[in-house]
Amino acid sequence: MKKSYKSIRNIESKFDEKDIFFSTTDLKGIILSGNSVFYNVAKYSPEELIGSPHNIVRHPDMPKVVFKLLWEYIQNKKKIGAYVKNLAKDGSFYWVFALVLPIVDRDSGKIKKYLSMRIKPTTRLKGTVEMLYKDILEIEKNKGVEAAESYLIYSLNKLGFESYDDFMYYALKEEVLSKKDVFKSEKIYLLPKTHFEKKIYSLLKSARVINNIYDGIFFRINKFEDFGSILQEKSEVIFNLTDKIRLISLNSSVESFKLGSKGASFSVLASEMRRNSEFGSKVIEDMRHTIGEISNILDELIHSITISKLEILTVNQFLEETISKGKDTYTLQNMKNLLFLLNNAVEKDVELALKMRELLLKISEDIKKLKSLIKSLEFLYINGMIESSYQKETGFSIIFTEVNKLVDTAKNVVFSVYEPLMEVIEENKKSIAGIRKISVYIQNMNRTFGEIYIENT
Repeated sequence: MKKSYKSIRNIESKFDEKDIFFSTTDLKGIILSGNSVFYNVAKYSPEELIGSPHNIVRHPDMPKVVFKLLWEYIQNKKKIGAYVKNLAKDGSFYWVFALVLPIVDRDSGKIKKYLSMRIKPTTRLKGTVEMLYKDILEIEKNKGVEAAESYLIYSLNKLGFESYDDFMYYALKEEVLSKKDVFKSEKIYLLPKTHFEKKIYSLLKSARVINNIYDGIFFRINKFEDFGSILQEKSEVIFNLTDKIRLISLNSSVESFKLGSKGASFSVLASEMRRNSEFGSKVIEDMRHTIGEISNILDELIHSITISKLEILTVNQFLEETISKGKDTYTLQNMKNLLFLLNNAVEKDVELALKMRELLLKISEDIKKLKSLIKSLEFLYINGMIESSYQKETGFSIIFTEVNKLVDTAKNVVFSVYEPLMEVIEENKKSIAGIRKISVYIQNMNRTFGEIYIENT
């Protein structure tokens, strides 16, 4: 069914912030199923949408490059999020933030279908994107899709995003966060009567518990972000300590050599300084590597938890809809797809949280070693100043004054990193416990769904 652009009207097809669309398509983008929110807002019947290409709701205000990126991502088994303006059957429009995920068969590793979850955009980013899309459309018309893609990335860079991935995950997190008071489960007053309804209600109770646990994890991820920012801010100071220690060590060796036999005590201090330089270089190089790993895993963990939060919200809404409106031909398949994705997401969350724990404990050990280095440098400073008082015509007093400055710098870095490190270790510990609890609930949901599937097929 091809949309006639002559029917386009500048009227919005409205829906609530709490509404979540979802739909599945085959590998060519043909709609296989959807939920009532999708049908109601797009103003098509299920019969009209199912079997049609998903671009039946494409609005001409949408740049082609967005869909080019979408297909590139999902065909490579990657998730993608995007702001999309859609066209309803009556010519009205509606904006969504869409997250599209490939459903990959675990045995063959091949993509089976695609699932899209869509929420109402409520942040200022939507307005920024809307203006950007207008510019991109003009470039597409005049210079083509490749030029439009370059302009898109250039524009996102100007907005402070390093890549499209950086932008889309930030947008997804902000859009979900902006609805924290909206995405609250309401009590269902419709009591389940049939055996099927009772089973669905059992799934819903588990899904709501999972949602509450993810609330606690998701709405505290600012602790992870804050720690990541602190590490980025302090990393250069930490890395520069190596060069400073090395330079002081070199200068102390030169001054000690100048004194000859008179500088025996300084020679001992210079030797100790060299040892500290070697030890400090190794510790700080280890920290450099660990900080890089933490930065990457932090981003992945925040992204993964955000997607899991959206997925469990979708599961909750789907189950609530099933209880209130009953099952249709696609209920079991939709449920299977959603549980499959949620199960994969939780496995990923556990994997990343455990990796984060390993790295946080590693950086904690590095901080302890840095503290040990500071104590050694303090000892060198005190002894160096004492010896310098007997050898006033040397440059050692200057050298050990620099040692003192180095100690102060290192102390400041350790102090500024240690407290937030302890906080994020505790938050990660809670996250792991929470996600493991979620895994148990999902196992129960899978068993219940297995029973439902057998009874209804």
